[in-house]
Amino acid sequence: MISADKVKIFLNYSLPMIHVDEYESYAILTIDREEKANALNLETIEQIKKELEKLEKNKNIVSVIITGKGKFFSAGGDLREMLTLKENDGKTFSEKGQDLMNYIEKNDKIFIACLNGPAYGGGMELALACDIRVAGRNVKMGQTEINVGLVTGWGGAERLIENAGKGHAKFMLLTGYVMNAEEAKDFGIIHILSDNPLEDSIKIAKDLAKKNTEALIAYKRMVRENSYSTEREEFGKIVSSKNGKEAISAFLEKREPRFT
Repeated sequence: MISADKVKIFLNYSLPMIHVDEYESYAILTIDREEKANALNLETIEQIKKELEKLEKNKNIVSVIITGKGKFFSAGGDLREMLTLKENDGKTFSEKGQDLMNYIEKNDKIFIACLNGPAYGGGMELALACDIRVAGRNVKMGQTEINVGLVTGWGGAERLIENAGKGHAKFMLLTGYVMNAEEAKDFGIIHILSDNPLEDSIKIAKDLAKKNTEALIAYKRMVRENSYSTEREEFGKIVSSKNGKEAISAFLEKREPRFT
């Protein structure tokens, strides 16, 4: 339950397919297509991107939790919409999805996928684009596109290789294998198994808000670029910064840092 935290809510609003709650240092974006198992059509993708762009402008928001309403995180791309697509439309559908996933991956905010239920196909692609994944113990995940004769379109194959390794990725992509939560954790796809994934996601978000935001942003770039030169550049920048000096001083003086 998060009722106690709701007292500190700053803003909440709903659009036809998503709901957003903004708190002091984090936001919760809920996919709200419960009757469609939170399937992602083009309109939903565009709504999510638009709202994330708004949140990006709020410098007080350090992290964004993405979750689903009801029993599903997301069943994936909306197959009924896909059924109407011609080749060029399909490329656009893929491009829009890739654009959203890349935006999440490259954004300065920390994204937490709060897996309240199954994540299949495009739903798993969305989870893989996030930085941290917290899942309920009954969650199931799979790149199930092959089971309906399709392939990933939103970067799922590439991110599955990055997270689980080429061998595991090839097996899951070719077979459409659906993992339980324990298997997903063993594969390195889920980071935390939880009896209350939203509560634990909020705990992580609150902890992130206490850290040096400049260092969090630097880490996202370092992991993305994976180079020693980027690490040298970011280390030099952070260690010489006002917040970097404050963090070191606070540690040595055994007190909480006061970041600006």
